[in-house]
Amino acid sequence: MNKITLDHEVERLIAEKVRTIIREENAALLSALAGSINQGLSSYLQTHTPLVETKMAETERNKTEQNEKEPPSFADFAKTKGVQRKTIETAKMVAQCLHEQGPLRLSQLVEEVKKKGGDLGANPSIKMKTIMEIYPAIQKTGHGIYTYQP
Repeated sequence: MNKITLDHEVERLIAEKVRTIIREENAALLSALAGSINQGLSSYLQTHTPLVETKMAETERNKTEQNEKEPPSFADFAKTKGVQRKTIETAKMVAQCLHEQGPLRLSQLVEEVKKKGGDLGANPSIKMKTIMEIYPAIQKTGHGIYTYQP
């Protein structure tokens, strides 16, 4: 073998040995890092799990209370295109009033919606036609009486 071939072979062996040492050191570092992360995570979970479970239970309780207060949404959102946001919000108020109180005359409904901060406008019967399109569960049963039928 000539000197150049021997030099290349020595350099290749040295480079291979260096790569092997670096891989072993990296593996040891990653193992130590993973161990410390696992230890820190388990410590964190032991400390904070009761708090998280308490907050999750509280959030679930709030959702249940909110669902009991609000009627289920049977709105046909395909019909809301081009309808003003204020009208959609008023429709939600009307649905909530009818869900909570049962069938109401239009005059009573206007008062209840005003109490909630909404407005059925100058001609409530026309507004109710739009609202009934948005919420098919709201129906006119005759003689100015509206109901919510889920």
